[in-house]
Amino acid sequence: MDYENTAKKILQRVGGKDNVINLVHCMTRLRFTLKDESIVDDEAVKKTKGVMGIMKKGGQYQIIIGNDVGNVFNELNKFGNFSNEVKEVPAKSNEKKNIFTMLMDTISGIMAPVIPAIIGAAMIKVLLTLLPMIGVLSTNGQTYQLLSVIGDGAFFFMPVLIAISASKKFGTNMYYAASIALIMLHPNLITLMNTAHDAGQTVKFLKYIPVTYASYSYSVIPIILAVYSLRYVERFVDKITPVVTKNFLKPMLVVLIEAPIALIILGPLGAICGNGLSTVVYAIHDKLGFIAIGLVAGVYPFVVMAGMHHAFTPIKLGMIATTGYENFICIGELCSNMAQGAASLAVALRSKNKDFKQIAGSSAFSALFAGITEPALYGVTLRLKRPMLGACIGGAVGGLVGGFFQMKCFGIATLIIGFEDIVDEDDDLDFVEESNAQLLDNEISITSPVEGKVIPLTEVKDPTFSQEILGKGAAIIPEKGVVYAPFDGKVDAVFETGHALGLVSEDGVELLIHVGIDTVNLKGKYFTPKKKSGDTMKKGDILLEFDIDKIKADGYDVTTPIIISNTEQFAKVKACEDKVVTKESKLLSVQ
Repeated sequence: MDYENTAKKILQRVGGKDNVINLVHCMTRLRFTLKDESIVDDEAVKKTKGVMGIMKKGGQYQIIIGNDVGNVFNELNKFGNFSNEVKEVPAKSNEKKNIFTMLMDTISGIMAPVIPAIIGAAMIKVLLTLLPMIGVLSTNGQTYQLLSVIGDGAFFFMPVLIAISASKKFGTNMYYAASIALIMLHPNLITLMNTAHDAGQTVKFLKYIPVTYASYSYSVIPIILAVYSLRYVERFVDKITPVVTKNFLKPMLVVLIEAPIALIILGPLGAICGNGLSTVVYAIHDKLGFIAIGLVAGVYPFVVMAGMHHAFTPIKLGMIATTGYENFICIGELCSNMAQGAASLAVALRSKNKDFKQIAGSSAFSALFAGITEPALYGVTLRLKRPMLGACIGGAVGGLVGGFFQMKCFGIATLIIGFEDIVDEDDDLDFVEESNAQLLDNEISITSPVEGKVIPLTEVKDPTFSQEILGKGAAIIPEKGVVYAPFDGKVDAVFETGHALGLVSEDGVELLIHVGIDTVNLKGKYFTPKKKSGDTMKKGDILLEFDIDKIKADGYDVTTPIIISNTEQFAKVKACEDKVVTKESKLLSVQ
C-alpha cells in the first residue's frame, strides 16, 4: 500500500485538514473527530485504496484500515499535525453507570496503549527464565543483569507510562502528568522514604503534614488518581494566574500543588489499601485455613491492579527463612497466574481476529511460563470482562485444591511454573478493541427491535450493510413505525437525524439499528426519538417512532438493517430463520 497516497486521499475526502478536530487510531481504525461530518464524501472514502469500510459512532468518523492503520496514521499526521488527545465528553446527568464497571473500563482504557511496552518487557523476562534453564545464559553474568534491567524497566517505571496514557484519557497536559510520575519515582524520594521507614520515623512536609510511606514503582492506581486530580488542578491554576505570568507561574503552581496532593493523599491511598488487605488476608487465613488460599487466588488480579502484591514479598521471604517453605500467598499467586494464562489462551484459541489472537497468545505464554500476568490481565481478560470473571473463579478453585493438598513453595524465583508474579503491570482503546473475540458461557438471544418481514442482510440495497462491513446481522422491512429496546442496557448513540440508534446490552453486545437506506438525507424528518444518548433502557421500551408512509412517499427504502457492530468480539453471530417477527420474536443470537 502507498501509505502517503492513501492518507492524502482520505484527508481530502473527509473535508481537508481544516475539518479535522482531532485524530486517533486503534488497532484497525482511524478515528476522526470532525467539525462537520455532513461534508464528507462517504462513498469516495470507502472507495479509497486501502480502506475496508467506514463507521460513524460516538461522535467519531471511523475509517477501517486494518493492520496498516499505524502507517496511514503517521502519514496523516505529516499532512496535518493533528491533535491526538482524547477530548473530554460531558457526562450525562441522567446516565446511570455501574461504578465497578466504570472503574474497570477506565483502567483498561488507560492501560491498553501501554500494552506493547509491557509485552516486550514480559517476553524478555521469559527469555531470562528459559535461557538459564537450558544453560545458554548464566544468572551470575553481567549480560543477565543487563537483560534484567531491560526487561524490568517498563515495569519499574510503569507510573510514567500510565501517566502519559492517563493524560490523554483525562485531557490533561502529558508533560505535567509524566513529571508527577517521575517525582514519585525519584531516587532521592525513595531513599528518603526508606530511611525514615527503617528508622521508625515519618517524613513530614512543611514540618507538620505526614507523608505516608509507600513505594510507587510498578504501581498503577496511585498515578491514575494523581493524573485524574491533575486536570482539576490545571483548571484551578489557569483561572487564578494572570495572563502575563502564565508561561512561568502556571507550570510552577501546577507542579507545586499537584505533587504534594499525589504524595500526601492519593499516592499513599493505594499503600494503605494494600496494608489493610494484607492484614485482612492473613486474619482470614488464620480462621479459614486452606479456604483462604482460594480467596487469595480469586482476588489476586485486583491486588496486582493496585500494585500492592509486592507488599506480601517480605512476609513470604520471612516465612521461607523461618520454616523453609511458604504455603499460603505463593500458592494463591501461582493458581491465579495459571488461571489468567489459561483464560488468555482460551481467548487466543477462540478469537477470529488474527492480530488479537497473537496478543492473547503471547500474553498467555508469559503468564503460564514466567508468572507474568499483567499483559493477560490488562490486555485480554480485563478488557473482555467475562474471561476476567472466569480467571478469578478458576484461580479460586485452583487455590482451594492447592490448599487442600497442602502445596508448598520452597523458594521465590522466576521459574517455569511461576510461583510468583514478579512484576507489576494491566484494551486500547487505542490498541485492542472491537477486534476481540469474546467468550460467552451461554448463547445470548436478541429480540427484534422492529416488527415486520425479515430478509438477509445480503439483500439490503446498500453495500455498507450487504457486504457486512459494519458487522453481521439481519434486516427487517418494517410494518410498524416503532423501534423497541431489544434488551436491557443503554442507548449509546442517537444520530442527530434520528434515523439510527446505537445500543449496548448489559452483556456487551453493541447493536446498530439503521432505519431505512440513505434516510440520513431526510435530516430528521419523520423520525421522533424517545430516548437520547446515555439513557438506560429496559427490554420493550419504545426508543424511536417513525412515519413509514411519509418516508416511502419521499422515495426512500424503509428496509432497516440491524447490525451487531462489535461482531469481531464474538465467535458466532446468527440470524433467526423466521420470515416475520414481532417485538417478542428472537432475531439474532451471539456466542
